[in-house]
Amino acid sequence: MPGFFSATLIAVVRKRCPSALFLCYLLTACSEAVQQREAEHYILPANYVGAFYVIFDQTNGEPLQYQHDARQYQIPANGVLLTQAKISEGAIAADKLRFFRQDSPEQLTDITARWLTSIDTEQAYQDNTTYIFGGGPSVYSSSELKCDIYFRGFHIGTKSQILDKVNHFDIESFIQQNNPGCN
Repeated sequence: MPGFFSATLIAVVRKRCPSALFLCYLLTACSEAVQQREAEHYILPANYVGAFYVIFDQTNGEPLQYQHDARQYQIPANGVLLTQAKISEGAIAADKLRFFRQDSPEQLTDITARWLTSIDTEQAYQDNTTYIFGGGPSVYSSSELKCDIYFRGFHIGTKSQILDKVNHFDIESFIQQNNPGCN
């Protein structure tokens, strides 16, 4: 029997219940494999706290670096990395998305805590764990730009530092002040 449904079955369903056929097509379309992203490592300066971003597809940006089959993003002290790399799309396994602080040229400290839950302010101010928050792909569009700017944005710090917006800045302000290029 070629394909998922036989031609006879499709003909019968088409005559008797067209909405069931639509549902079958919908289920088949949704069953395709999800695109997997390459592994990503974000390396932050020692003791960095606050917002940090990677802006993709920048002609004058840093070339894409790899370390152990993972994209490596070395975040500068200003919190914004411009890279020549295209944004990597798709799903990523938790163990392939890693964050580090660079304590010395040879010493990286792994940041493993991710803040993924709702906010309980009282508990947040009592928690001294360093967390990573955010990370979805985003796009900035403006009538002043000739293109869309693709980026990923995160925050690093304790929950209280994140809630108090320590070293927080939004990407829109950075883009307006620095005019990153369009490829």
